[in-house]
Amino acid sequence: MDSGADGTGGWNDGRYEVTEPERKRILLVEDDATISDLVAYNLRRAGYEVLQEHNGRTGLEVALTSDVDLVLMDLMLPGLDGMAASREIIRRRPDLPIIMLTARSERETVLEGFESGADDYITKPFDLDLLLARIQARLRRAPTGISIAGPPADGNTISTGDLTLDRDAHTIRTSVGEVALNPKEFDLLELLVSRPGHLFPREEIVERVWHHRYTPASRSLDVHVRRLRAKLEQVSAGVSLQTVRGVGYRLGPEQGGQPMGGD
Repeated sequence: MDSGADGTGGWNDGRYEVTEPERKRILLVEDDATISDLVAYNLRRAGYEVLQEHNGRTGLEVALTSDVDLVLMDLMLPGLDGMAASREIIRRRPDLPIIMLTARSERETVLEGFESGADDYITKPFDLDLLLARIQARLRRAPTGISIAGPPADGNTISTGDLTLDRDAHTIRTSVGEVALNPKEFDLLELLVSRPGHLFPREEIVERVWHHRYTPASRSLDVHVRRLRAKLEQVSAGVSLQTVRGVGYRLGPEQGGQPMGGD
């Protein structure tokens, strides 16, 4: 992990300072005390409140019972591994973003992390400036500028046909039922619903939803699309997430229960 030019983690030069009205609380679950203290120290210098846990089970308990805005979750933890803890957090607090810290960059490990519900991951050793930029991007909840055809039922819901997106609850519902989405799933669906039938290139989706440049090796988008398709089917949404191979995705009418041009 790059700890800065002075070797002490003194990487915060003021570019990432958090002002008091924007102060956020981060839960850091990392069993290596040296790494944990270094990251926590620099996050506090940047203006964040930090809660530290070194065990997956106690980290899960804090995530579910404390007022935290984001979780940094190590993969290999005593008590309960990061994958299992993330799954339980997403099941019970689907609006809480998770960034996974992992020493393993193998494709299967990364995909498993996204399947567990993590919104992003960063591989050790990592640059602390990069970690902080990822945190800020994930916490940035400014309006997306997305306009929806036709007035929503209220300022916090979006409707298309029988499908309603609830911005406050991060859920989708139909006459069949309701299901929770994690933050990235919700942002992805909100973008696609903003222009039904429009083909969004993969690069544009990643830049607008993940706030960083698209790289072909990344599988985060594919994992979230697969998970979102399953949830749309779960509530019989009447729409499908359609793939145009090599280009991107669009939201269209359901055809025979199968996404048109699926993976």
